[in-house]
Amino acid sequence: MALYKELDLDGPFEDICHEAMIGIVRTASLAAAVAGRIFRQYDLTEAQFNALFALKYKSRAITQVELGRRLVVTRATVTSVLDKLESKGYVERRDVPDNRRSYHVELTEAGRSLVDRVEPVYRDSIHYVLGYLDEDAMRQLIAMLEPVRSRLRELADGNDNSEVAV
Repeated sequence: MALYKELDLDGPFEDICHEAMIGIVRTASLAAAVAGRIFRQYDLTEAQFNALFALKYKSRAITQVELGRRLVVTRATVTSVLDKLESKGYVERRDVPDNRRSYHVELTEAGRSLVDRVEPVYRDSIHYVLGYLDEDAMRQLIAMLEPVRSRLRELADGNDNSEVAV
């Protein structure tokens, strides 16, 4: 269905760039809604799942601050997410030697078990959504979105002199 019809607009977009950006935003919103529905079945939020997922695939001990950078969230947000996961018994924070203000974050057995149950369900939904694309098309999609994210980061970081706002 054409995006303008999906959004119940009176007619097609006049600006192709605007339509493309709204298409990206709408797609991300729908993807988040589907993911949220999956995660709620396991009493998780998207942020909590992302934290568990990041901890499952880390190659070394990481601090709470490093986890926040990986998740691209504020310090307060990562603290809140970890507080909730810790209260559920899914993660634990351990003191970092020689640094009293920092903690390493680790999955507990319960946390690993949970992410091991949720991840296949989540991946199945991703494969359903993108499964019509062959590997080449997926790589093209990934490549096309990289410069979009890069330019959005420039605007978000204030590194662009233009008067543009998205």
